[in-house]
Amino acid sequence: MDTSGRLFSDRIPWLWLFVAAGALIYIPFLGGVHLFDWDEINFAEISREMMVTGDYLRVQVDYKPFFEKPPFFFWLQSLSMHVFGINEFAARLPNALCGIIVLVFLYKTGTHWINRRFGILWPLAYLGSILPTLYHKSGIIDPWFNLFIFASIVSWMEGNRVLRNTKWFVISGCLCGLAVLTKGPVALLLIGLTIVLMAVFSGKKQFIQIKSILLFIPGCIGISGLWFGIEWLAHGPTFISAFFKYQVELLSESVAGHKGFPGYHFVIALIGIFPASLFALGALRKKSTDESLLAWHARLLMMILTAIVLIIFTIVQSKIVHYSSLAYYPVTFLSAWFLSNFLDGKIRFATWQKNLSGIVIIIILSLLFGLPYLGLNIDMLKSKFSFDAFTRASLDAPVGWGYFDFIPAIWFLGVLIISYAFFKRSKFQHSLISLFIGTAVLVNLFLVFFIGKIEHYSQRAAVEFCKTKSGQNVEIETLGYRSYVPFYYAAKPQPSDSAVQKEHYYILKTDKRQILDERPELKVLYEKNGFIFLEE
Repeated sequence: MDTSGRLFSDRIPWLWLFVAAGALIYIPFLGGVHLFDWDEINFAEISREMMVTGDYLRVQVDYKPFFEKPPFFFWLQSLSMHVFGINEFAARLPNALCGIIVLVFLYKTGTHWINRRFGILWPLAYLGSILPTLYHKSGIIDPWFNLFIFASIVSWMEGNRVLRNTKWFVISGCLCGLAVLTKGPVALLLIGLTIVLMAVFSGKKQFIQIKSILLFIPGCIGISGLWFGIEWLAHGPTFISAFFKYQVELLSESVAGHKGFPGYHFVIALIGIFPASLFALGALRKKSTDESLLAWHARLLMMILTAIVLIIFTIVQSKIVHYSSLAYYPVTFLSAWFLSNFLDGKIRFATWQKNLSGIVIIIILSLLFGLPYLGLNIDMLKSKFSFDAFTRASLDAPVGWGYFDFIPAIWFLGVLIISYAFFKRSKFQHSLISLFIGTAVLVNLFLVFFIGKIEHYSQRAAVEFCKTKSGQNVEIETLGYRSYVPFYYAAKPQPSDSAVQKEHYYILKTDKRQILDERPELKVLYEKNGFIFLEE
């Protein structure tokens, strides 16, 4: 029996602890490394151009219409940049604040749906898993997009609970509208499919009623349609038609240039949502005899949502880590369900769970020990493997690896030992808290020790070159590859009607050196870490 029940005592202000923990885990180091190409820089540039032009209705990149995303997230980023300046911290802050909101939302929802202990375990599992924590320290759109989707589903679920309070269907529609306004109509697909399958598998046909749908639709159309309508009236149907065409292409083609094997998102969920994913697998079972119908419907909902996300984004040709990030919510819920039942002595860890946990832990430890080892032995790495010209040159970057870079691996090993020691002494709640909080800290250590070095190899030279031209009336283009670095880090000014001649610069990767033969008018300024910088 677990003798540490006082840790989840009603006397502890857990809601405020989660607010504080979210601030301490999500906010530090947001500005510690440059934004990454493509998404982070792309989105920050859209927000910067909104500020430069004063046009907050149109979504633009390089001061040209950008048809891939609606504006809601860029409004948040622009607001942050108005307060904190145009920098990495401001670009990532909205998602850190989103993370704090998520923790409170999960605590309140879990407490309301199940009980207070469950309300503690759910956000604890979310806060203490790898990708959910890393995700709220980024400058991508998905945290807010997924929060609106999940909150919409939860609101619909709430409307169908005991008293069928119809206001929740209106709220669900409004939240869906915000999701559409954040990233697009795939939100409606995910919400609608979840609700339909929930009605089918729960056997509760009244889960979907005409009245509920009629309450949902005005909120969804009203919120999302407000901006889309204004855009249509102001600029015609060009953006709308191009936007929806892109959404279709995104589902059917690898338009982002990222491909992967069919099981990509299943592996990402298993390893990336560690340790919650390993507990969650134990919750994939039929209704327990002593499980209330409401609790069972909540768990069934989470299993359905997890399956929908993993299957849909397996079908989608583009394979990018954060595409399946909506699964963070149901996976951590299922983790909390398993742990809650384990603490009550109703279920135990299966042998296969222990074995799978060992495999995942070995993979993570290998990564944490392997990165600094390879960093300290770059020459050995280059001699053992065949790399393209750009990668070989980028590995020559003067990145200062040292033995201190083994600290994240040592920390994680220590967390595992402490958690296991508590577990063996039957202090299960101590074990869980040490594991989840220790993993959340690990993500921050990973950022401090590794992310800057990875960025140094991948793009630092190009970023530094563009920053030397910041705010100048010059034109910087990339040759043979796509990048948003020249726009954001050169702080490209708004085009003017002036006929002043601009200086033209180009950035080329060394593996595309043959382009120089086609452009003899270009003068090589210098080469650095896999990039060739040119002047016309």
